[in-house]
Amino acid sequence: MTVAAGESDHILRTWHEWEINGRERSVILVIETDAEMCAGEPGYDAMLLEQIRSAAVSRLNASATAIDRIRIVPVRY
Repeated sequence: MTVAAGESDHILRTWHEWEINGRERSVILVIETDAEMCAGEPGYDAMLLEQIRSAAVSRLNASATAIDRIRIVPVRY
């Protein structure tokens, strides 16, 4: 699989969620990944997580929607 610049083949899905706090609404870009996210676990790769974070920021910058935060979550099978 070829990955475009600013992308990661470890990003499996993305979606937007809203957080409501009183009258304020925040839009969160959620990134689902198959990468190990716990530093003490086998397979953890800090450089891979940085690649995923950079790809998420690229998606945020390319989005027409105003996004307030990014949330990276593990895949759930």
